[in-house]
Amino acid sequence: MTYYEDPLEDYLKDPDRRAKLFMIFTGLMIISTFLIAIGTIMFILLTLNII
Repeated sequence: MTYYEDPLEDYLKDPDRRAKLFMIFTGLMIISTFLIAIGTIMFILLTLNII
């Protein structure tokens, strides 16, 4: 059985890299929330033939 180091675990050992990755994921979650909300509003408006 061979043991290998997890690349993500190795990457996250550095606190600066961990903070940078956290900021990227936080930004992506905020942006995706707005995109889902805008898409839902557009779908409702298109379904009701308002647009």
